[in-house]
Amino acid sequence: MSSGVFPENLRYISSLGRYNTERRPVIRQYFASRISDDEFTHEKLGIAEIREFASQKQSRAKDTAPDFEEMFQESLLTLPEDINPQDFQGYLLFRYSHLEEPLSDQDEFTISDLLSFEALLRDTILEEPEPVLSDLNRFESKEDYADFSNIEEPSKQFRQTWNRRVTLSRKEIIKSFVEGTLPDDPAIDPSRHQERIETAQDILEFLSHSGENSSLDFFSNPVFQVKESEERKIVVPFPEVLLTTAQYRIEEFVGQFKQVQEVENREKGSVVEDLAQELLQQIPSRNFVKEFEYIHDPNPGEADGLLFFEDSYWVAEVKSHPIFRKVPNRVELIKSRFTQKVTQAANQIQNTMGYLDSLDDEFGLVYNLTGNKNSGEMDTGGIVILDGFLPTLYSGNERADQQLGMGELHDHIEEHERIVVITLYDLYQLIQEDEANLFDEYLLWRTGYEGNMPVWGFSEREYWAFYFDNYRTNDEFRQGVEEAAEKDIITVYISARFNDKSHLDGLTNSE
Repeated sequence: MSSGVFPENLRYISSLGRYNTERRPVIRQYFASRISDDEFTHEKLGIAEIREFASQKQSRAKDTAPDFEEMFQESLLTLPEDINPQDFQGYLLFRYSHLEEPLSDQDEFTISDLLSFEALLRDTILEEPEPVLSDLNRFESKEDYADFSNIEEPSKQFRQTWNRRVTLSRKEIIKSFVEGTLPDDPAIDPSRHQERIETAQDILEFLSHSGENSSLDFFSNPVFQVKESEERKIVVPFPEVLLTTAQYRIEEFVGQFKQVQEVENREKGSVVEDLAQELLQQIPSRNFVKEFEYIHDPNPGEADGLLFFEDSYWVAEVKSHPIFRKVPNRVELIKSRFTQKVTQAANQIQNTMGYLDSLDDEFGLVYNLTGNKNSGEMDTGGIVILDGFLPTLYSGNERADQQLGMGELHDHIEEHERIVVITLYDLYQLIQEDEANLFDEYLLWRTGYEGNMPVWGFSEREYWAFYFDNYRTNDEFRQGVEEAAEKDIITVYISARFNDKSHLDGLTNSE
């Protein structure tokens, strides 16, 4: 791909994605559909064909029934804007720390090095942008906002500034990585310097476009190496995917080494459980019981945790199976994996509740664990915790979940059962929020609509923001939500708390 047209097309589509913030997912989708075409390498891109692609996507979405795989793929294209990169980097370092030594034993770069390299690329491009880059495409009406083909070209100055940002010197990036990961010690062994150079080169090759014809290959390979003016350079068309989608690349990398994958398969259960239990312990509560086991029961069982509040208790089940393995290139695997694991967890939660109820006479087990109330005096529910991060696939609204293709879950979870499905990353984020001391109150609201939750959010963080920023603080708003639930009206909610939508201020203020 040495053609001069190719890097120019990369930079052009990158500048469109930067300038048209709300259209970035569909621009990424266009890019994914064209990157393997010869035309992308040899013919200069134009705005007209990208607008036409977006218009066709919108028409198909209106004219056909929702397709799970397509909807989930579109969710993945939105995901990079929904993740805090610094927090997620910390989470991934904890999640995969047990693989550092096995990878080193194989003389391969470590996951901490991979994340450091991605952070270096991302920060180099996105930190301290020039003022001209704050000039984004702003919609003048709701009609413009709803029109997918409303994609505008930025000014020449914007494009030139952004093009410089996303085009990096391969030599300088490697140098920066070496300087940033070597100790500042003049007596250091010179071989360490060469080892760091080779590590950076290996990581760069891993992150570079593979040329494989897969639908979302740029998630696996977000970096493109090009040669211009006799110098090898790097183009990163969508720097937002660095770090925020690193889990896909980590799973792919680990899968290349049989012995390392065996360590991950053997230890991931305890690693994920430990992380989930550590997070649950940080939630203010009356009591948290870790690894609760049934005793004197003809059908022995256990729960990963019991979380007791003043007026409710919750059974926690953790599923460490990497639902996202082979994703994004095997999206069709998601539905069956998610349904299977959530159903298993819901059954385990039901068994634990039945066991506790069977023992709970006056001043029984639950009373002893809470020091407060018996089981019959408390609301009960379940928390299913999944490894990693995914868009919300179990909203608690049966009609919405049916439309998404996840209605089978409602065949296994009764309407009156309080079940919330949350990812480790969302849990990690929510316990840092100011309202974490009201977690029990939130859980009761989130699971209290008996299959008719009137809100749909992209992630559990959106439901949290809806409750604390709107529902809890406004009586009139709360009444409207309850009426919507009675009429089976669903509101799709995107929060200001977890999403920067400042470029839409003019649109909302004009109404």
